[in-house]
Amino acid sequence: MIQGVIFDYGNVLSATRDMQPRAAWEQKLGLQAGELDRTVHNDHSWVEAQCGRIGVDAYWQGIGNELHLTSDDVERLRTDFYRGDIRNDALVARIDAMRQAGLRLGILSNFSRELWALLEQQDLRHRFDAIAVSADIGVMKPAPAAYHAILKMLSLPPEACLFIDDLPGNIAAAQALGLSGIVFRDHPSCLAEIDRRLHL
Repeated sequence: MIQGVIFDYGNVLSATRDMQPRAAWEQKLGLQAGELDRTVHNDHSWVEAQCGRIGVDAYWQGIGNELHLTSDDVERLRTDFYRGDIRNDALVARIDAMRQAGLRLGILSNFSRELWALLEQQDLRHRFDAIAVSADIGVMKPAPAAYHAILKMLSLPPEACLFIDDLPGNIAAAQALGLSGIVFRDHPSCLAEIDRRLHL
């Protein structure tokens, strides 16, 4: 019997729907479409920030250095980069129903410590019993230790939890540990599968 539901953040609880803020910076900096995202979410400093090995300020300063930005521009870019992110209100409505049904709720996300501010801005943080951010726990999905961390926070065994993520590899890793899983592909199919699994 499912007693807890664990959610990924990016592309599940929230997604970048309005690309205009990033596109405006690309135009300003003379970058190709999508190049800003690849620069910010790179394979080096972004991974270090997600693992908690460098702080958020140092991470963004590194991005600023690469893009030849002033300190003021770095602060404006930090504000604008996630400004186009839109909360998944349909899923949040289900989350509120889950809370009313007595389920324990968690977030397990590969992200820098900046996620805490984003959760506050989107009125999400208070809806969850436990939140495991990779930068805080020092390990990223799909490493087993990441799943064990959120399970420990929720005080639930793997078989009592459902995990929802947009990456099939992260779902496969969770299932290997005994969790149930749903790959988030789109809102309607995910909501329908949640309702089927939880009888909401």
